[in-house]
Amino acid sequence: MSPQSIRRARPGLLLWLPAALLLVFSLPGCAATSSDVASPPHSEAAPQVSRSPSIAEGAEASAGRPTSRSSAKPGAKAGAEPAAQSSARPPRPATAAKRVTIIFVDVGQGDAVLLQSGSTEVLIDGGPSAGAAAVEAAMRRAGMTGLDYVVASHMHADHIGGMGALVRDHRPSKAFIAGACEARLRAAFEAARTRITQVRRGASLQFGAVRAKVLSPASLSGDKNADSVVLLLEANGRRILLTGDLTGPNEAAVGSITARGPPLDVLKVAHHGSAYSTDSRFLAQARPRFAVIEVGRNSYGHPSPATVTRLRQAGARIYTTQRNGTVTLTIRPDGTTAWRFTKSSRPLLKVRSRAASQVHSGAAVGADDTSAGGGAGAVFITRTGECYHRAGCRYLSHSRIRISLAEAKARGYRPCKVCRPPG
Repeated sequence: MSPQSIRRARPGLLLWLPAALLLVFSLPGCAATSSDVASPPHSEAAPQVSRSPSIAEGAEASAGRPTSRSSAKPGAKAGAEPAAQSSARPPRPATAAKRVTIIFVDVGQGDAVLLQSGSTEVLIDGGPSAGAAAVEAAMRRAGMTGLDYVVASHMHADHIGGMGALVRDHRPSKAFIAGACEARLRAAFEAARTRITQVRRGASLQFGAVRAKVLSPASLSGDKNADSVVLLLEANGRRILLTGDLTGPNEAAVGSITARGPPLDVLKVAHHGSAYSTDSRFLAQARPRFAVIEVGRNSYGHPSPATVTRLRQAGARIYTTQRNGTVTLTIRPDGTTAWRFTKSSRPLLKVRSRAASQVHSGAAVGADDTSAGGGAGAVFITRTGECYHRAGCRYLSHSRIRISLAEAKARGYRPCKVCRPPG
């Protein structure tokens, strides 16, 4: 073609040149890779791969941290599996709901509650010193391998006597208490390097997927029972109230708080079913569906027939560790529940009168004795005090509860400095 012809054809050449270039780049081996254009980085596509969370991830979810993790391996080439990106379905949203297990351990006359949520394991009270073995056995049955946290409701021996040994064995990271810590328990915390944290009303604790609100005490009165740490557990839509030995004005305050929410699913009855706790006004506010009384053989009249009657009148189904053994409540992620017992599964309907039902060392003992005598080795306590007394002490003017000297010491009472009882 002559130069003149080429000049005449140049406009046409400019028209077909773009089409030719497009044809060339569409041939195999000439296409742009997905990492160059169009496709997002591999880390963005990774969440499309759905898998069940591990236990560790569940613990993160329960603490409010995200659980989705990229499935891309270090060094993987972007765009190596474009087909998976187009066919994978979007993942279902992660959930923090997990099965929660609450175990009311049969430790005799005392309190011990275990809580398990995912990999988080908690002890609330440790029972008397002889109860530590029962707690260990309950932990083994539940597959619990340690303790992350402990809560001491108050410093009476039937609630913390066994806790020191459990702390030394399992070395929890934190302990939650209200008020001064008993010397031997403090030594156990120090040996285990367990950090002690004081709690008051308004505090909120997180145990795995379980939220624990501290409802009491707001401040300390000096009465260990009344100053019990009270926890409202919220687990998979269920509400469980753990009350220690709550009594008096603090019980009234807790009742007012629980009245603002839905009825309680479970009430751990205060003070082993004592006649001086769990009054009718409190029950009308709390509205428990189930009640668990942690109690064993005792001379205090626990559980009181009056308290059992009040619970039944409030519509609660009552279990006790003395009758039913260790009581286990499982709350599934959907909120459905299941109960298990190491003894009978039959609920408590009534108890006999104190004189007939409460036997200790072969002697029947009244719970609010007003007689002048006391028998060999007997002393007197009051409903709210921390000391034990001789008969006739001026501090017994409002109430006088007869117990043995050994029992008074075991429960943490100290001798009155006014009447100077034996001991």
